[in-house]
Amino acid sequence: MKLNVDAICHKGLVRENNEDALSVSGLFLRDDAVSMDVETPEKGFFYLLVADGMGGHENGEEASWFTLDEIKEQFALHQIGPDRFEEDIREAAHYISYKLNSIAADRGQIHPMGCTLTGVIWYYGRIWLINAGDSRTYRFRNGMLRQLTTDETERGYTGDPNASKLLLNCLGGGCEGRLVVESLDGKMLEGDTLLICSDGLCDMVSDDELEEALAQGTTAADLYRMACEGGGADNTSIILAKIL
Repeated sequence: MKLNVDAICHKGLVRENNEDALSVSGLFLRDDAVSMDVETPEKGFFYLLVADGMGGHENGEEASWFTLDEIKEQFALHQIGPDRFEEDIREAAHYISYKLNSIAADRGQIHPMGCTLTGVIWYYGRIWLINAGDSRTYRFRNGMLRQLTTDETERGYTGDPNASKLLLNCLGGGCEGRLVVESLDGKMLEGDTLLICSDGLCDMVSDDELEEALAQGTTAADLYRMACEGGGADNTSIILAKIL
């Protein structure tokens, strides 16, 4: 499968530091951007992942970096196998969560460090969607945008729909690291575009606005500017991947 990948990761307009990170098959990005054409291998792996360090917790930027680096290492060491992908990637998530929680406990952190994780993995001819938390993976096809992931959040108890979100699942952060894994085999077609992003984009820009921008051939940098125009209140990671 041939892809055009366009990605950006930025701290936004309000936050002092960037706790987001993204990985284009092991190429780590933070406060940077990249654009490239790639072909996913028939034997081997390629992945597009976004990790959003938890705001309000300590060392969120370390959690997102550790998560993406550990996944890279486990693929490189063949600890995630093609015949046991679902089991192995879930075990990897549990291990990452355990390590993040253990490191935080050893340091005596009041709030354990953690991060969300979402994205798509191509592995030995199969395509997988993974998710933990409220970062999002979308598919844009024939002018219509569809969210493939489910936000693992709930609102506060006040009944106010604008109340702060409560994150129900993540890697680290005191959680066990439950990873949702779903096959996308047969669900990705030539001309489709994947949008993988942290909530720094989707909290600032509505799905309708994203759909309209994608229909007009937007870039990752364009979407980041839209997030800034919407307030730029959070770190923002964006990966656009068009199937050629």
